[in-house]
Order: sequence, then C-alpha cells, then structure tokens
Amino acid sequence: MVRLWETVLAGLEADPMSLASQLDWVAKYRLIEGYRDRHGLGWDDARLTAMDIQYHDLRPDKGLSGRVGLEQICTDAEIDRAMTEPPPDTRAYFRGRCLQRWGDSIVAANWDSLVFDIGGDPLRRVPMMEPMRGTEALVGRLIDECSSAAELLERLGS
Repeated sequence: MVRLWETVLAGLEADPMSLASQLDWVAKYRLIEGYRDRHGLGWDDARLTAMDIQYHDLRPDKGLSGRVGLEQICTDAEIDRAMTEPPPDTRAYFRGRCLQRWGDSIVAANWDSLVFDIGGDPLRRVPMMEPMRGTEALVGRLIDECSSAAELLERLGS
C-alpha cells in the first residue's frame, strides 16, 4: 500500500491526469471534461451538473463511476465489512462502535468529535482530536462494558 501511495504522490507531482485509473477525482474530471469538450459545453451547462450527480449514483446500472476504469484496491467483501465494522486502529473505532451501540443518542458525528443527547442534560461533546486515541485496544473494553451512552459519558468523565 505504501508503494501505491508513493506512485500516486509522484504522479500528482508529474502529471495528475496520468492517474485517471487510480484517483476518482481525476477520472471524474476526465469524463466530464471529455463530454464538455465533445459537445462544446460551458462549465455551467446543466448536463454537466447532471453528470456530476450521476457519477456518484451507487446503483451499478445508473452510476458513471463504475464505467471509467478505476482500479479497485480492496475486495467487495472488504468494502461490505467496512460499512459495518470500523477499523480497530484509529478513532474511527470509537466513533463507529458508539454509533452502533448508541446511535439514537448521538446528534452529531464528525472526524474529531461525537455529540450525545442523553436526555435532560445539555448536549455532551466527546472530542476525538487524536486519531490514535480511540482504538479498539484503548476503548474496546470500555465500550463493551457500558450499557448506555450515559454510562459511557460518566466513565469518560465528560
């Protein structure tokens, strides 16, 4: 994976358009730019806006992203698993497990915090500024032991 990352960084430096089979944004740009050029359209043309939206349609028979020849770096099974199982080695584990267990009590979730509403109390924000502090090794047992979001917050001391 590190070699792939190095290849992409070198390609970005030399010629980003050479990465159309590896980077989604390059593939999308080439697709839309090609259509725009073939039909003599301006960037404000509604057809390009429609293509922009259709590109990310997740239905295989409707979306355009599946037609541009992007390399897939993980299997469909890995993708399916990632939709329900957070990676164990970053703060995504804490965020994902909290959403699984107490999703109804979470009113906001982003990269670096979760905001809980546990009833009569004010909303409670749990900061997650450090990417390596929410790992399974650090918080997995705590999450498993807590029976409610309120208990988790109490044990976290927030």
